[in-house]
Amino acid sequence: MRLFFFLTVFVFLASFVSSNAQQTFPYQLSNQVDFPLLGAGILTTGVAIYLDRRVEPLLEEQIGILEIDRILGFDRYSIRHYSNAGHQLSNVTALSSIAFPFALLLDKENREHSGELLLITLEGALINAGLINLTKTIVRRPRPFVYNGSAPLELKLKQEARYSFFSGHTAVSSYFTFAGAQMYNDIYPDSRYKSTVWVTAAVLPLITGYGRMRAGKHFPSDVLVGYGVGALLGVLVPRLHRL
Repeated sequence: MRLFFFLTVFVFLASFVSSNAQQTFPYQLSNQVDFPLLGAGILTTGVAIYLDRRVEPLLEEQIGILEIDRILGFDRYSIRHYSNAGHQLSNVTALSSIAFPFALLLDKENREHSGELLLITLEGALINAGLINLTKTIVRRPRPFVYNGSAPLELKLKQEARYSFFSGHTAVSSYFTFAGAQMYNDIYPDSRYKSTVWVTAAVLPLITGYGRMRAGKHFPSDVLVGYGVGALLGVLVPRLHRL
């Protein structure tokens, strides 16, 4: 199912890429932009790895005294759900989102600039991953399933159960779709498909976030922040490289 959905999204995007003629390639690499971006991604990732080693799993006694009343009303939606189908849905859509920027390489002219496109994508992905993991290790928010009696205790006692804020799946999905849409927008400024690409880019991470909430992995606030962080980086990083 994952491969089928990924290929469907890839073919869907390919139809827009192959039917457009690009103008002057809009991006340029520079030490003033690329070194700070790569440095930020490496630094945040390194600090996150260091802090991860200091995060202790929740104890059974700690889980027992968690109070649902201290959770915001709209966030309590996720506590009622613990679905493997939701988990699988979020995995499929997050993986498929990665196709967005790489579908641009189907255009021969873009392949001549594959180094620039890949580096731009990598820089944003590194910062995105670094921010996700750094925030998780600092905030250490218990996931919704920790409050759910249907979830197994052994899962609640794992370190990963403390990494609810913010949603990594949603942030990754949002970053790749928005980065792909922004690059498509810049490379094919006269394309009649721009609106369709942007709408698809906006909807796919929403589905990912919904799956994370249905799986009991994240609260709505986790998903909203993850969506915003990924979308912001997806738009900002390519724009920093524009001519």
